[in-house]
Amino acid sequence: MEFYSETRLQNWIKKINETRVSEEDPITLMVFDQMLEDVIIACFNILNAVRRKEIKKADALKEIEKIKNIFNKNFEFNSELKEDLFSLTRESLRAVLASFEYFLEGKFSKKDMKELIKDAIESEKKGNLDMAFDIIARAGAKVIKGEKLPELDLPEDSEIIGWIDGIDAISTTLELSRIDVSQDSEE
Repeated sequence: MEFYSETRLQNWIKKINETRVSEEDPITLMVFDQMLEDVIIACFNILNAVRRKEIKKADALKEIEKIKNIFNKNFEFNSELKEDLFSLTRESLRAVLASFEYFLEGKFSKKDMKELIKDAIESEKKGNLDMAFDIIARAGAKVIKGEKLPELDLPEDSEIIGWIDGIDAISTTLELSRIDVSQDSEE
């Protein structure tokens, strides 16, 4: 059972290189969000396979690690902007994958979401990015569990924004799947 493959990522790389990307036209940047959403869906498919007892948690964690390794390479793009945007998306993806790992391992924080984000910002201010990343990933595990990500007011120069974008993408994907399910049940 394959949840995400090198070929799938190469298809995204090809699509990114074929897409005209412009900072002035946010619609052209959607390919990066779509790639991130595709990985999140693959991660939810892994969770669903665990819930259906098709794979064990240990195997699910190996699948998450496999996705990390697929993205942990250098890729060629036909513009510097695309390279920068891919790099930012990969940072978001790091937080997403760590969140799914924590979820599978049952590592949830007892703190509320706002407190976690505040702690992550404080850790960043103190220069402890590893701790900030860990906190954001734990917040992501709570989002996967069903908690809502609160409205956030983050400093624009914050390095944790990309990680929070990944967690927000998990939340958005969950919401969209709920909408799809409710529409399917109405039909």
